[in-house]
Amino acid sequence: MSDIEIVLVGQPNTGKSALFNSFVGSKVTVSNYPGTTVDVARAERTFEDKTIEFVDTPGIYSISDRSEEEKVTERTLFRGDIDGAIVLLDATSLGRSLYLALQILEAGIPVVLALNFVEEAEKNGIHIDAERLAELLGVSVVAINPLTGRGVKTLLQQVSEIRELTESVFQVEYDDHLEEAIDSVSSDVLDEVTLPKRFVALRALEGDKDFYRYVAQEDTIDTVRESLTDHPELSKDISVTRFGTASWIAQQVTQIEPTEQKRGIKEKIDDVLLDPVTGPVVTLSFFVGLFGALLLLGNVVQYWLTVLFEVVVPTPSKASPFWFVLVEGLHGLTAGIAIALPYVFLFYLVFGLMEDVGLLSRFIVNLDRLLRKLKLPGKSFIPLALGLGCSAAATRATRVLSSKKSQFHTSMFFAFVPCSSRIAIIMGVVGFYGSTLVALGVFFTLMVAGVIWGLLVVKLTDIEEEEPLLIELPPYRRPIVDNVLAKSWIRMKDFVYIVLPLLMAGGAFYGLLKLYDIPRRVIGPLSPVSHWLGLPDPAIVPLLFGFLQKDLTGPILLSVMEGDLASLTLLQFYSFGVAATVGIPCVIALAMLWKEFGWKEAILLTIATITYGFLFAGLAWRILSFVAPFLG
Repeated sequence: MSDIEIVLVGQPNTGKSALFNSFVGSKVTVSNYPGTTVDVARAERTFEDKTIEFVDTPGIYSISDRSEEEKVTERTLFRGDIDGAIVLLDATSLGRSLYLALQILEAGIPVVLALNFVEEAEKNGIHIDAERLAELLGVSVVAINPLTGRGVKTLLQQVSEIRELTESVFQVEYDDHLEEAIDSVSSDVLDEVTLPKRFVALRALEGDKDFYRYVAQEDTIDTVRESLTDHPELSKDISVTRFGTASWIAQQVTQIEPTEQKRGIKEKIDDVLLDPVTGPVVTLSFFVGLFGALLLLGNVVQYWLTVLFEVVVPTPSKASPFWFVLVEGLHGLTAGIAIALPYVFLFYLVFGLMEDVGLLSRFIVNLDRLLRKLKLPGKSFIPLALGLGCSAAATRATRVLSSKKSQFHTSMFFAFVPCSSRIAIIMGVVGFYGSTLVALGVFFTLMVAGVIWGLLVVKLTDIEEEEPLLIELPPYRRPIVDNVLAKSWIRMKDFVYIVLPLLMAGGAFYGLLKLYDIPRRVIGPLSPVSHWLGLPDPAIVPLLFGFLQKDLTGPILLSVMEGDLASLTLLQFYSFGVAATVGIPCVIALAMLWKEFGWKEAILLTIATITYGFLFAGLAWRILSFVAPFLG
């Protein structure tokens, strides 16, 4: 059990995750906050005989109770049993960062401010007087650089003594009418509430429903709000005052020296990436090149893993049913590792690099332009990007959108966003046993099928006006290797701890079915589907198993084809890849759709997308089979 619990809070791109990793390394526990899809990371660090537990919350701009991330951070901060918080400040944009810090100070939580990107600010002529900032706010301020370790030990020292720190007496002053309103609500706050009554009154007046229960009579809040005729937009007026205070403090502690602004390589890169013509072209070209490189590198790793497992894992024998089922389970596990692990880990590694460097947000801006053509909200890119990891988690993440209609509309496209398991099928089966070019063709087909699907949906349904995409473009920064590795491992944990056991169980289950010759009995009735897809009859079995758990698709294909995938043509690999990847991917994703939108919508969408995928795969196979002879 920890001696001290500290919450890390900060706006996006303030270096919070890098600081967290500099504290604790990769020994991190990540879990969904109860009732949400938002991840909260926890880890412990021993410093001077004290065990400190750090809780890394999502990056947020303010505590406004609008998004799921803000609600999770708010509940983590204000649950009453934490010892304090580290609030990250961006020295290049101090006024904006201070807004969140002021909100937490108003809550009476012991705070240490960590001032990051000081060197970057000074290069731009921005000099922050940390001592003056500490004096104004009455809290400790530590200049840090997680990359070099600057200030990290000092910050740990401050945190280890946080219970002895003097509480900040700084208070944002609002105008007379607002102060009277705050006093009126404060007087009705329940005595047993541990948070400052002034803070509770502010949150209630700002419309945060979670704080209404702390007021004896909820009618008091409505009465006070109605009496403020000079403040028809009360929440906005409170925010404006807080922003003004944050800006005033920033001005008091900031000295700006004129610097000669030279357009460097970073600005020239942005000229290309943010251009409405060249930006989308470069973005799509980058992802084509990325998947091509992952295919080539992943193929090398998969080859050596396959060779190793062929030597290590024995051949199953039906002479002993138990041994046969066990060995089939091992085959499922090892084939899954060889087929999926190289590509999944490499993908997450590159994804983390793009985040740290600052490229990902630029790519999002360019992809948003395509999404608008499909009437998708700008914010939909967030769950769609999550879909590259897991479609089930992405479905829950559609809650960031404002309406159920927008949420369901976005969920309709998860059928064409390859999750990590489907990426493994395309790369580990189609790319490795077929060819890199065919695998890239499957990725291209997914995109084309998704665009056609989207245009049909727009044509046949009444889609609401899309929401604008609001996203910050962080400066380009050198990636922190430890940070990238830690994030990649965190994202890989589910695969290692959940998917690998499922591969073993799935392989064993298939072995049990095979022992009683059940797969052969299924193949006959479904042969028309195999014929439509241009595949040998046994290939339908892995497609069925894939819906139970997508990672089983590759291992089961190897098993039903008895390891002889060389008998499949390149066109058959293509058809199998499209059929296996277009559509709602698995039972878990179906269950999440059911939970979010109801059984009718979930089942209809699943049937529609899988049917569409099979029809598209069979049609594409026939067109390519017709065209292939003319191409030589």
